[in-house]
Amino acid sequence: MTAAPKWSMAGPNILAPAQLDRIRRHLEEVGPIAVLHWHYCGARTPTPRVFEDFDLFYEFLKTQTEYGDAVDVWPFPNYEQAPIAEGKVPNENGEVPDGGAY
Repeated sequence: MTAAPKWSMAGPNILAPAQLDRIRRHLEEVGPIAVLHWHYCGARTPTPRVFEDFDLFYEFLKTQTEYGDAVDVWPFPNYEQAPIAEGKVPNENGEVPDGGAY
């Protein structure tokens, strides 16, 4: 049996101000973003999304993700570039899981 992952403040947090600032700047200065939403312990493939507006992206994070979900953000349509941001959705204490099943 695998032990449950620990949750800590040390992991990548998609809601961290630096992550959100990078995403906002890209949307304002460059253009759309591609998002892969990995469902924590979801036993399914990630859900792809595209956003052109930061407020809509932020609303997605707040209403359509769950604690522990991973979110990868790339420039759209070029996936060959490095991600703009990566992180997990924190729980009510601001903690993200170390590892996890995606």
